[in-house]
Amino acid sequence: MSYGQHISRRQFLKAAGTVVAAAGLAAGAGGCSPVKVLSSTVEVKDSIGRIVQIPSAHKIDHVYFTSALAQIFCFTVAPDLIAGTSMHFDGKQLALLPEGTGDLPFLGTLSEGGTIDVEALDYMGTQVIFSISGVDLTDVNIDDAIRLQERSGIPVVLIDGSFDQIGESYRFLGECLGREERANLLADYCEEILERVTSALQHVPQDERVTYYFAEGEQGLQTEPNASQHSLAFTTAGGINVAADEEYVVGSGAIVDVGIDQIRAWNPQFIIAWDKEYRDGAAKLIRESEAWRDIDAVRNGRVFEMPSLPFPFCDRPPGMNRFLGVQWLANLFYPRYYDVDMVDVVREFYARCYWRDVTADQAREILGVSYDYARSAK
Repeated sequence: MSYGQHISRRQFLKAAGTVVAAAGLAAGAGGCSPVKVLSSTVEVKDSIGRIVQIPSAHKIDHVYFTSALAQIFCFTVAPDLIAGTSMHFDGKQLALLPEGTGDLPFLGTLSEGGTIDVEALDYMGTQVIFSISGVDLTDVNIDDAIRLQERSGIPVVLIDGSFDQIGESYRFLGECLGREERANLLADYCEEILERVTSALQHVPQDERVTYYFAEGEQGLQTEPNASQHSLAFTTAGGINVAADEEYVVGSGAIVDVGIDQIRAWNPQFIIAWDKEYRDGAAKLIRESEAWRDIDAVRNGRVFEMPSLPFPFCDRPPGMNRFLGVQWLANLFYPRYYDVDMVDVVREFYARCYWRDVTADQAREILGVSYDYARSAK
């Protein structure tokens, strides 16, 4: 079964030439579009109401972003326009990303206190920068974007990339870049995923709802309360977070420390841990440690690593990759209600969003032991 075709940056650029960007923007300007056409520039109204002047879409050659989350949004729409990368990749990750990604220079990120190389942005000819959030835009997002625009002289457009805004986020990004057709396809796809998952989970009786613990860090003793955007994929997939009410400073990005005694008292039915290879996660330790052995999830073989190629399915970055993660979690938590073959889901998602065909064997390897568990638990 083939879901798409591997595409290079050069091939994408040729294909994108069929999109008449200026005409599309002009048509949109007559309605409710947040893009107003001038001459060689356009005025866009971003998600916080700022009017930002950027080049007309047909004149845009290089864009950048403030975070890995924003990079995923941008490369899923237009990988040929990316000036650099906010992430470092190894060979396994690059094999699942558009050709040419490995040639991009690292230009930095504003995530977790990082910095962006303004001189390198200028050298690469960057014309517009996108700051895209995974939840409502915070004061930190806004302040960082304004400071970056002042430092670099490059317009920065703020976009609310929340789950319930995903369609509008993509459509707006598509208008800015003159890639309306591609962006509309992605918007529709993500909206359909969210509708399918939420509709399926409406049928899960309350007494069948499962509890989970998200085990972060090398020891598994850190987690995300519901106030953190990093728990959103889990709760959207119908999981009940045992650490839901732990104290958390919204917007801090901080991970909450918890004790093993508290986790034992919570006694979650599922434990999802970081992967071992890329984030030195604790799944193996949890499965084998005496301290964890009496927890329901451990006794019943429900400790799973979050798949992480080329990006973690559910968080870090908490971007549109979560639309794969919510399907994985819903199928893992409730395989009888969200009854899908995750191999098919992975192959379709990678072809549609990451520009890569993967084989069934590759998809199974990405999913790990969670695939067999979900199929057997129906």
